[in-house]
Amino acid sequence: MKDRRIYKPQHIRTLMQEQINILRRKDELDPIDKVRAIAYLSNVALTAIKEGEFDERLKALEKQLEADE
Repeated sequence: MKDRRIYKPQHIRTLMQEQINILRRKDELDPIDKVRAIAYLSNVALTAIKEGEFDERLKALEKQLEADE
């Protein structure tokens, strides 16, 4: 697997998607442990999505403020 730098929320989102898909394919894991891990990773992904959306909105507002000056 390729090493990646993680410095944007979208990178975390992509990593979480990959890991969730890996977990889903692991039939040898205990189903309860698998669900817990997927739920945790999903929560991390949702947080990254929210952070990414917030960052985009903030940048748009800053750009608009600069244009108004």
